[in-house]
Amino acid sequence: MKFNISTGILILAIAFSSCVSSKKYKSAKNENAKLQSDLAASNAKMASDAEAANAKITGLNKQVSDLTTQNASLSKDAAAYKEMKADDKKSKDAFDAALKAQGTSLDEISQKIMTALSQFNDAGIDVKEKEGLLIVSLPEKLLFKPGSAALDTKSKDALKPLADILNDYPKVQIYVIGHTDSVMIHSASFKDNWSLSTERANSIVRVFRDSYHVDPARLLAAGRGKYGPTSSNATKEGRAMNRRIQIVLNPGFNKLLDMME
Repeated sequence: MKFNISTGILILAIAFSSCVSSKKYKSAKNENAKLQSDLAASNAKMASDAEAANAKITGLNKQVSDLTTQNASLSKDAAAYKEMKADDKKSKDAFDAALKAQGTSLDEISQKIMTALSQFNDAGIDVKEKEGLLIVSLPEKLLFKPGSAALDTKSKDALKPLADILNDYPKVQIYVIGHTDSVMIHSASFKDNWSLSTERANSIVRVFRDSYHVDPARLLAAGRGKYGPTSSNATKEGRAMNRRIQIVLNPGFNKLLDMME
């Protein structure tokens, strides 16, 4: 076989070309593998981002749902409160109308009591209307010594202006309610605070009946001990506010309802 230079060159060219093609192929293959890896990573990130976005959307939707439910509940509560206030006003108006037929009203009685007791304003007396009732709160210091249910002459005198007004309105029922703080009493006279609060109410009822001739059929005495606080018992000031007597004036439900009917 003859081998010339041209044939050798041709063989070398083919071999070189084959070598170059192999390198390009490997390079292309590597590049493709990298692109595939990048694509997979990108797809995984997109899936993760989509999952996080969906979770956030779900969370926001839940917040919207919760707020909608809360708003509906608040709207319902507001409507109920509005209805309650309307009922309270209706009740007060009804009682005032019935009292007016007797020639008076809760507002009138309230004003008279506040005027009559104005000399004791510094003692912490409070007069307020609530749910068709008139409530007069008298602090312990105006009437009783600590741990005692006895009324001295000065205490009885303090009750006279109130008793005079009560006698002006013979159809109004009178509830006398004693209250204490939460500090347990240490006394041979009283088993506990409840006993003290009840006996204090009894003492006032007896003064109304015996000294100021208030009809005893109109009087009711009760004690709540520490179970009706208006302030925190954690402070000295709060405990002092809780030690009180409430005189609750009730226009006489049965009689008034009969009148309204």
